[in-house]
Amino acid sequence: MKKIVTIIIFVVAAVAMRADDKDYIQVDWYPLCTDSVGWNIYTGGFVIGWDNASGIDVNMDRSIDIGWLNVFGAKFKTRYGQRITAGVGIDWRNFKLYNDIRFNQDGDCLSIAPYPDGAKPKSSRVKVFSITVPVLLRQRLFSTVDIFAGPVVNFNLHASFETIYTLSGERVKESSNKIHPVPVTVDIMGGVKWKFIGAYVRYSPCHVLQEPYAPTFTPFTTGIIMGF
Repeated sequence: MKKIVTIIIFVVAAVAMRADDKDYIQVDWYPLCTDSVGWNIYTGGFVIGWDNASGIDVNMDRSIDIGWLNVFGAKFKTRYGQRITAGVGIDWRNFKLYNDIRFNQDGDCLSIAPYPDGAKPKSSRVKVFSITVPVLLRQRLFSTVDIFAGPVVNFNLHASFETIYTLSGERVKESSNKIHPVPVTVDIMGGVKWKFIGAYVRYSPCHVLQEPYAPTFTPFTTGIIMGF
């Protein structure tokens, strides 16, 4: 017991002596999200956007993108208005086709085809869920206005398709969770922010689905970002 007490006293004394040394790295955990110069813990960037794609005929008005840019991450702020943010986020992308065409799966391959004769289309879409790693540089222009840009790495963990239509009075639903997304893709993101709300664009030169198994298309998204 005496040995334990001696060790505790020694540790407390060492910490107290160290507290007078200004050469160590000090981390202020409160408040959790700050905007002071230096390193800060960071979370934010709720996005809602509209997906389009090059290579397929996407109905952008009905193709909603929802995401959380940084569930958790870090931010470094300089004295000159720059901020570098990096973290881990989540994203759901949704690509809906116009009603004259549909996603159709034959065996292991996904294709785009017309609806059967006499069918009344309801919807046909591909959804992709991703874990994202954004690394963005922000530059303050005025007291409440920032611009930002940088790459976003997507780890595409899940993708599915669903087509629904009515044929001869019967509701037909075709769906699958096995449509072979490209495992890792990279987007380029940029935008402008005013106070806590802004607008962004996001483009990827990478295909969403693997070429041997599905039509090739590259996404383009525009939307609104909040709390970033």
